[in-house]
Amino acid sequence: MKNGRVYQLFVPILVLIVSTVSLLFYTGAQGATGEGEAITILTMMEYTDIGFSLLIGSIIGFLTSVGIILTAKPVMSDFGKALKAGLSSMLPAIYILILAWTTIEMIDRLGTGQYLAGLVDQSIDPRFLPVMIFLIACFSGLATGTSWGTFGILLPIAGQMAVVIDPSMLIPMFAAVLAGSIFGDHISPISDTTILSAAGSGAHHMDHVITQLPYAILTAFIAAIAFLVLGFFGMAVAWLSAIILLAFVVFVLQMLNKKQTSS
Repeated sequence: MKNGRVYQLFVPILVLIVSTVSLLFYTGAQGATGEGEAITILTMMEYTDIGFSLLIGSIIGFLTSVGIILTAKPVMSDFGKALKAGLSSMLPAIYILILAWTTIEMIDRLGTGQYLAGLVDQSIDPRFLPVMIFLIACFSGLATGTSWGTFGILLPIAGQMAVVIDPSMLIPMFAAVLAGSIFGDHISPISDTTILSAAGSGAHHMDHVITQLPYAILTAFIAAIAFLVLGFFGMAVAWLSAIILLAFVVFVLQMLNKKQTSS
């Protein structure tokens, strides 16, 4: 569109954010009322319907975007091509979300989290849970090539396990899933973000994977140690351990770089 304006980009994004967040709180208030709970920020977030809010918020944002573009009287053939390209680019994310929501519902009905929590409670020290979940998320993200899909599978399981075994571990368990999933997706050769990053920079696909692998593995190693420390000594000590290890690794890399440059 030749006479495009900046607001035509930002207004639909703003509408998407506002409508989705509003629906999150609205559905949460409705759910809290239905359960006989007082309507507070916490209860609204507890009983919110995330899937419904995302779906309706996305539709509102999409319709707003289409309406703004149509008011600018674009060339209809170009508008149709752009609309088709945009919808095609979003289909993989939509598929992942649908499968993730289906998986979450199945996990919830089957009680997978409670079952795994019972096994762990009997045979594994709960202090090892954060690092175990982190490693599982790493391998899952690497194997599937998607962080969002791994989120959808592991977050409900990790949450249910934490609630059953030790509720104070809920946030660390969620953090372990998020960190491990992103790492696995980042180094996966079949990840869409890896493929698109290589294509966008004009690099060979596997060259992009291999060159970023050492840095990603170093970071994941530091994170794994921090999650292990977290389980035994708490969050403050884990943060301190991660910062010290990161500073040490950066120092060693700088020394190696200087040595290689001087030689």
